[in-house]
Amino acid sequence: MQKPRQFRPAKGLEFHTVFVIWLTDGMFPSNRSLDTRDALEEERRLFYVAITRARDELYLTYPQMRLSGGYGDVFQRPSRFLQEIPNELLEDWQVQRR
Repeated sequence: MQKPRQFRPAKGLEFHTVFVIWLTDGMFPSNRSLDTRDALEEERRLFYVAITRARDELYLTYPQMRLSGGYGDVFQRPSRFLQEIPNELLEDWQVQRR
């Protein structure tokens, strides 16, 4: 089992399976990067590095809701970067609680 890696040190490496998690606006891209075009483009480059590390399987995940520090559950909006991937390349899975 591989240890989780950050994106930058993984540049140039490939892995059989890659999971990119928390793909919601405000997390990836981060709220801080939404302030300037350059910061948003840097986050987009990091996303590209992350998704191109997968040799065979790539999983892009995001929560529909999350607990927000004392404010209860908050609905999440999927990352704007996911909208840039052609639909024919995606397979949508819905995971339900029992």
